[in-house]
Amino acid sequence: MATTPRTRARFAVCLAGALLSVPAAMAQPPADGADDGVQAMQPRDVDLYVEAVPGDLALGQAWTAPVPGQPYTTAMGKPVKIRGVASLALAGKTLSVTVTSRQKKEPPGPPDQGCPAGTQEMDTGAQAMSDQTRPQPPTTLQVAIRNSGTFETVYTPSVTGTHQILASAGAVSGKSEFDVVDPVTLCEPLSPQEIEQEARQLSETTYQTVELLDQHIQALPDSPAKDEFKNKLDELRKAMQSAQPRGQAPDWVKSIEPFNRLRSLSPRIREAAEPLRRQLSEWQDKARQSNQQSRQVLAKLQHGNVVCDQLDIVINALKFVDFSLGLVTTPAQLIEGWLKENVPTKLIGQMSGADKAPAVQQTIESLWKLALTHVSGWSGLALPKVANDLVGYAANRYFDRYCQTFTGPVAAEMKGVVSKIGTPWWWFRIKTSGVLILRYPKGAAGNAIALSGELIGNASLFKSKDDAIRVLFPKFAKGIVFHQNRIEPLAGNLLNDGDYSGYDPGSIMMDKGGTMVRSLAPAFFRIPVRGELRGDRLRIELQPAVMDFKDKYTTVRQVTFSPLSMFPNVTDYELPYPGAHTIFQRAFNDGPAEFVVTRVGANKDVMQIKQHFARQRDTNRTHGEFTVDVTACNPSCP
Repeated sequence: MATTPRTRARFAVCLAGALLSVPAAMAQPPADGADDGVQAMQPRDVDLYVEAVPGDLALGQAWTAPVPGQPYTTAMGKPVKIRGVASLALAGKTLSVTVTSRQKKEPPGPPDQGCPAGTQEMDTGAQAMSDQTRPQPPTTLQVAIRNSGTFETVYTPSVTGTHQILASAGAVSGKSEFDVVDPVTLCEPLSPQEIEQEARQLSETTYQTVELLDQHIQALPDSPAKDEFKNKLDELRKAMQSAQPRGQAPDWVKSIEPFNRLRSLSPRIREAAEPLRRQLSEWQDKARQSNQQSRQVLAKLQHGNVVCDQLDIVINALKFVDFSLGLVTTPAQLIEGWLKENVPTKLIGQMSGADKAPAVQQTIESLWKLALTHVSGWSGLALPKVANDLVGYAANRYFDRYCQTFTGPVAAEMKGVVSKIGTPWWWFRIKTSGVLILRYPKGAAGNAIALSGELIGNASLFKSKDDAIRVLFPKFAKGIVFHQNRIEPLAGNLLNDGDYSGYDPGSIMMDKGGTMVRSLAPAFFRIPVRGELRGDRLRIELQPAVMDFKDKYTTVRQVTFSPLSMFPNVTDYELPYPGAHTIFQRAFNDGPAEFVVTRVGANKDVMQIKQHFARQRDTNRTHGEFTVDVTACNPSCP
């Protein structure tokens, strides 16, 4: 949302020497010789602040956008509340609020591009834009500004698209916007070109990974197992080339166009096809996310310094291939399942009598057969199984022959409080979940056995609240908070988000995808560790993080109104989070972590390390509580 600024500035938190680290660009010295460790803040006064929120919000009720940083999105026909606050000089006056919807008329697309012109959707009340439906002219609402400076009104959109808001009173104005979508997007066509692009990129990334795998296998020590491993990788490469030659999109992409054309024939068919359309749309989003991160993943395929590290890289690369092949073959399974459930006679039976012309019935049958032709071979493709078998071979027949591993879950948490002269003003919490992996050669002997490995995982929670303006800059806090919006960093596994029915490629990411696939998720961290095993004592020491989320921060926007200033005040600021390395290092008391190795299991044949670490750290301005829970076993925990 836009505002009319009088001054523009940003302040950032600088806690040099405290428990938090701040990006260099933000670490500017305090102005005016201030000793509170915070850059001087100069908020901006505005004449008028306006925003769009859900229509059922009560007067003064706080609201946070579901998608932080993005305009409010609502459904066509659902009321939108337009509210805001103005300078007291405008109290009692009338404000003109003009809402302008999309003004360019959209011509009807061809029948295979979605809903035909003038089609009335069944059971939704939504009507598609056509050559008979023109966008509404701008709507102007007259709103009284209360004595407190606040105002609000309600607008009900009747067309889709972005709506611009212009609130004005004389020479004073403010702007905002909101988006309107169809209540049920039955008319939204899938894009064969975009889906083909994502599928083609997924396939190319898989081929590139197999090439890198071959290079890593060449670096392994010569042995019969290595030769067998190379032969199995060649079998996988030949199977991939046979199913889908390099540089080509998978054949199932050709089924998207006939599927779109089937949906265009009848509202009832579109209604039956909506679950599949939604699944394919979600697949496209997940494939796009994977493709965006794949270059970073491939760049991290580097040789380890010992055989066990090299083998671990190979296994994780194979898991990435398994993940990619599973993702690229998923749409074929989904499409074939829908086609077999919705045979031509069933689709024809769903149409009204007037639409059951012989030509239409023949079109349904031909489109259905065309779509099925392009997915039949792909849905039963055994490529993911071949890759999965190769993962099992590498792990069970090769890695286990040379190496041993301690592995198990790790959970870490930090709670932090930042104060000024004894008054807290920022509270935050971070939670992470991950895995500890420690590798060492099988048959290693001696008093001290060297270990190598890593801590890998993702932040699962970023949560904070603050009272920065009131505590740090009280002269700006003598008003009423009209609105505050917090945008927390993304955390957790986004590929598992969504209401996805059936095969969910996102589940592969965390459950079986390995380190490379897990790094596609937000707020990923990978911290190498080195250690040693001496009898029943195991000791590890953190190395500098290869990847971390230490550049994550909360963005806050606060709108206040002070009768003393006569104008609404808008302040934007950022609060940085520490990274995973800091959390683990503090919990380990800024040194090595030591464990006692015990024997567990029915036959006492499993070595286990299990420990809870907890520590508090205080400075004159900060308080931090750090906890880490580790459980790892060799072999796997019972």
